[in-house]
Amino acid sequence: MPAAVNERLERASVFKRQAYYALEDLRLAGPVARVLGVGLFVLIVLNAALVFAETQPDIPQRVTTAMVVFGVVSSVCFALEYAARLWVADLLHPDRRPGAARVRYVFSLMGIIDLLSFLPGLLVLVVPVSPAALHAARIIRLVRLVKISRYMRGLKSISRVFQKRSREIVAALTVLALLTVTASVLMYEIEHPAQPDKFDSVFTGMYWAMTTITSTGYGDLVPITPLGRFVGFMTMLLSIGVVAIPAGIFSAGFVSEFRAQDAEAREQRQQVRGADPSSQDEDTSVLAASDEEDGC
Repeated sequence: MPAAVNERLERASVFKRQAYYALEDLRLAGPVARVLGVGLFVLIVLNAALVFAETQPDIPQRVTTAMVVFGVVSSVCFALEYAARLWVADLLHPDRRPGAARVRYVFSLMGIIDLLSFLPGLLVLVVPVSPAALHAARIIRLVRLVKISRYMRGLKSISRVFQKRSREIVAALTVLALLTVTASVLMYEIEHPAQPDKFDSVFTGMYWAMTTITSTGYGDLVPITPLGRFVGFMTMLLSIGVVAIPAGIFSAGFVSEFRAQDAEAREQRQQVRGADPSSQDEDTSVLAASDEEDGC
């Protein structure tokens, strides 16, 4: 945890500090804050299950009413969560003034998702809307599923890998795009005279190129001319190396990110526990064991 965050947490009240832990770091939360944080996670999971349950046909009226009530209660809970996150935003962004930190949260991606997770559900209760608008509100409610990303280490790691390896990823995707465009144009020019109903445009050739490069191969579009088959052979051969490049970048990025997170977690435990020799010995033994596994 950054030193600036620790400094603001120390100056904050106990209630606000526990609210921050409940929303951002359950490992440091007290019993009540931990229950609230876990309850919020369970509520998000139940809303994900509700999305699938609502699509089932022949649902009894009693169950439908219960779903509606649960949806309203969930919207109220998510509205309270939004207010709490707005309140503790100055702790999450200690490099900014409290007002600027809250504005940053409001206009951030997760802030917009938090707003959309409850606002449509509450608006349809107080504002008369058409059936189409009501259906749209239900679709927008799907953004609640994105909120679960806060509790999944893997999803956070993916976003960090994209940020840290953005240049390499963009370069690899550029090479992949060049191969796709080149193969699609060549295949269209070669196969269109022989199969005008199949390869009727460059976009159809691009569809063939993507299914070939990704090894999907539906078989609905295949070259029949010798030159077209040669282009297909070369495309498949080059795609082996082109697709492997971003895979290697992601693999190296994930390994580096997980090691950085492990080091950060050990640092946080040391800050919380203080200068406890037994805890330091435990962390040292865990690190040594991890190094031995990496060596193997």
